[in-house]
Amino acid sequence: MKNYNTMLHMKLNSAVSVLAVAAAFAVFLPPSNASAGICFLPDCQDDEIVQGDINMNINSDTEYCEEKGYTYYSSGECPQYQAKVGTCSRDDHYLKCDAVTWCKNNGYNTQTCSLPSFVNEQCPNGKPYYKGCKEDRPRACREQGYVNSCSPGRLYKSTNRCPWDSSYGKCCTASPSTGCPSNYKVTCDSSRGSSGTDTCGYTCYRCCDDNCPSGTSKNYSGSISTYTECGTACKRCKGCPSGTSTSYHGTFSSTSECGSCYRCSDTCSSGSKSSSCGSGYESYRSGSTECGSSCYSCRKHTHSYSCPSGYQSSSCGSGYTTSSTRSKSCSCGATSGTCYKCTKNTNTGNNNNNNTNTGTTTPSHDPNECKREYKTGPLTPIGWCDWCGSAGGPKCIWCADTYECETYGGSTKSLGSRNYRTVGGPYDGEDGCQAAKGSKTNCS
Repeated sequence: MKNYNTMLHMKLNSAVSVLAVAAAFAVFLPPSNASAGICFLPDCQDDEIVQGDINMNINSDTEYCEEKGYTYYSSGECPQYQAKVGTCSRDDHYLKCDAVTWCKNNGYNTQTCSLPSFVNEQCPNGKPYYKGCKEDRPRACREQGYVNSCSPGRLYKSTNRCPWDSSYGKCCTASPSTGCPSNYKVTCDSSRGSSGTDTCGYTCYRCCDDNCPSGTSKNYSGSISTYTECGTACKRCKGCPSGTSTSYHGTFSSTSECGSCYRCSDTCSSGSKSSSCGSGYESYRSGSTECGSSCYSCRKHTHSYSCPSGYQSSSCGSGYTTSSTRSKSCSCGATSGTCYKCTKNTNTGNNNNNNTNTGTTTPSHDPNECKREYKTGPLTPIGWCDWCGSAGGPKCIWCADTYECETYGGSTKSLGSRNYRTVGGPYDGEDGCQAAKGSKTNCS
């Protein structure tokens, strides 16, 4: 049904004026034979009340504006927060108003934002237009399904975390330490070391000391030495094949868990040789090569040859007779040279009574003979192990005291050393002899 009242405010103003004029003329005019046509509004809408251009069809402009999509506003203005975008040419109270245009004209131009930002300050007329974007990271995380606490359970430690706020994440419902190696938990002492993570990504720490003592390893394949707190076997390293050793110095053989393996060296250590020393030298065994061959050290012959008491090393001089001789003796048992016992020749002469005394005087000593011996140096080791002058004999250590003497001639003479040897007992053998040599325990 048409709205006949929508344009009455314009039409009635004109109609009233016309009717008033017509009524005035009717008073003064005489009655006419013509039938007077009388109509009443709105029955007169299709008739012209007076001659002229005024059309009293008040519905035609309304229909025109409404058909063009205009809306009647009695105030002639658009509602609040709407922009006027058109006015009907037949009635300026018929308008076209648009809320979106108002939003855009007033700075509300944003409809979408990229996370973690959201649209902010909506247009007051309710249209989905906004002033701009505002960052809200926690909200972005929540809207993507992330949380900042789990009950029950825990947030994943490092994975499944919100890209905009790492305090938000997904919940892991596995029990703590699930997936940790044996003897490891997320709650154990971090100072003991770690190994991997549990299902939720938390670090697994060792709960017992799993370190092996020095010289052993969990990875060795030799004999078991001990066990760690965690019960892991600690094994010794598997050594070199037979005939080789890590301590040998010969040619390289192979590599073992204990290190590089070498064949034995048949070379004597510095200062010793593998053969006898030759003339003028004494050879004494000073050890063995790594392969077991004997090694020898050499020294010049230093054994002292001495004469027994009452004998002298030089022949008897003028006025003396050699009464007996003996060989010089050596502490090693060997003999060499001659020792002389001298007796002064018999004296013959007369006394005051012209008596002739014939007899033997008390023997006099050679001036070079020792009258009194004394020790000038302490008993010390000469410093070697030997066979005591006989190859293959018992081992011994040589020791010596240093002596001098006062001769009958009044001079001082060096007697060299008095040599002693220890044979047998704990020092019989190479090791024992060397021990005695080092400790000097038998030089007393």
